[in-house]
Amino acid sequence: MKTPNQYLLEARRCVDEFQQIELLTDLNWDEVEHLWYLSIRICNTNEERSVFLNSVWYVTFEDIFPAGKIKIFPAVNGGIIDTFYHQSNNGVISENGLWRRGDVCLKDSLEYMADINKEPSNFMDRIYWNIKRLLEWVDKAEKNCLVTNKDRFELPDIRESYNIDIIFNEDEISYMQWEDSGAKSGIVKLKYGGNRQYFVETFWSLKNNICVKNKWGGYVNGLNDDSITGIWIILDKIPVINIWQVPNTIAELKNILEQNGISWEKDIMQLFDRIRDGKRHPFLIGFPIPEKFFGENRNYHWWSWVLPVLSYGNKVHKGFRVAKKGWHLRDYDLLNKVKKLEWSYSHNWNQRQILNRGMFERDVVKKKYAIIGAGAIGAMISELLVRSGIYRLLIIDGDIISVGNLSRHTLTIKDTNHAKVIGLKKHLESINSHVHVEIVNEYLSYNNLDILTSCDVIIDCTAKDIVIDVLSKIKVEKTIFSVSVGFKAERLYFVYYKGKEFNETMFSQQIVELIEKDKQKMDIEQLPWDGVGCWNPVFPAMEYDMYMAASIAVEMITKLINNCSKRIYTCVFEKKYDRDGMLIGYEKICK
Repeated sequence: MKTPNQYLLEARRCVDEFQQIELLTDLNWDEVEHLWYLSIRICNTNEERSVFLNSVWYVTFEDIFPAGKIKIFPAVNGGIIDTFYHQSNNGVISENGLWRRGDVCLKDSLEYMADINKEPSNFMDRIYWNIKRLLEWVDKAEKNCLVTNKDRFELPDIRESYNIDIIFNEDEISYMQWEDSGAKSGIVKLKYGGNRQYFVETFWSLKNNICVKNKWGGYVNGLNDDSITGIWIILDKIPVINIWQVPNTIAELKNILEQNGISWEKDIMQLFDRIRDGKRHPFLIGFPIPEKFFGENRNYHWWSWVLPVLSYGNKVHKGFRVAKKGWHLRDYDLLNKVKKLEWSYSHNWNQRQILNRGMFERDVVKKKYAIIGAGAIGAMISELLVRSGIYRLLIIDGDIISVGNLSRHTLTIKDTNHAKVIGLKKHLESINSHVHVEIVNEYLSYNNLDILTSCDVIIDCTAKDIVIDVLSKIKVEKTIFSVSVGFKAERLYFVYYKGKEFNETMFSQQIVELIEKDKQKMDIEQLPWDGVGCWNPVFPAMEYDMYMAASIAVEMITKLINNCSKRIYTCVFEKKYDRDGMLIGYEKICK
């Protein structure tokens, strides 16, 4: 017979310290779930008629206690049935039949980021802390204050069992489009993106009108035309039962739809008739959600479950001819046998959703950027821009990527012997599904200067005098930056100009003198060579040097774009070291 370790035996004694708690079952080992458990009853609550009064709970521990997780579940017999906020789906029963799967979330939302109100690691305190947090959760649930209008909205726990990702793009604008369309159901086209990902393209009504079209960038638009068809319905509110539980069965979903005035036999079956082809199809359910609990709705969200293969061809109900009635009756029996909903994963990849960890301000994001030079510094600046929300770029360079470039470039071996701009376009568009990158596989010259017409911001990363001269021919107002590094990337040269007369005079005399000093250091004898017999010396600098320079340049670029009052700004940053030769950082040495 399995026995608990000494840590668990000692820590479990804390249960006796709670006056509100009665121990029902002492430590037992469950062979089905492979967990230790004890059961408790809450015998005293603040509300006399509370559903939590005399409710039974199971506290579970992993065999590696004091390590491992501690979870608390409602009991099947004597436990709560409803699902509350900050609780997993309580409509599912564990395989051992003892408890429901609705474990309560007892952790602070900031614990994972800042260790705020963190669960103690000391084995004597862990069980006490979890039971204490359970009682606090119960108290809030009784007072109906588990969430407030200051809390960010959280979707209820959904039990995904079909391993595909349905990816959509919804925001305030598409919310208004949905409101204007008036459609409540229809057909949806999705494009397969590999890696089990399906991107929503277009929602169609049953009258074959476009309701909403999801906009994507070059990555999704460039995918092979491998589309699938699904069906969709929209509800006026989130489809939950038992307070905050996502439906787990087809019967539960039917009841929700009927409460929303949607008939399974009439409304849903006519959707099924659009996808009778012997394949499985996603069924998307949309509903509006707010930014914060109890606030105004901001955008639509979609859940998706995958239908079994519906009746088609001669697969009809026994005794019926090949017709809709025979299909409908067979589907009715089929779905009654299936019972469980196979929820798939679904994600809103709207720009603001996927960049909520950090995104540039709107004035920066809305502009179109030209990057002249797809070398190391240009590639790094491009990537930093894209990862923070820039989605329209033009990249200009006529060079190809060689294996020597890879020591400090964002591209990889598979890109060698191909144009830098082609590899960079593919790379940048794969970072963010909203990014559009145009490319020109040529060097900037007087003959192709008009390609910059559509760009708001021009960033020269070539460090070539000829490019400065070409840019001086632009006679319409543009925001222009020149970014380059000195010998071994010890210095960063930065120039900003907003106007119609960009030229070499924007570079101060002090900057010119520093550049000349760098050139003098680049004695041809001291530079590394790009392979045996190669005539071309290469510029020495480590990748981390280039990333440091690129990061500072991007911060300067975004700050100056936001500060519209400045017309000219130039400066030089230089790396500084302490007495031990350890890097302190960059210091601005002139402007």
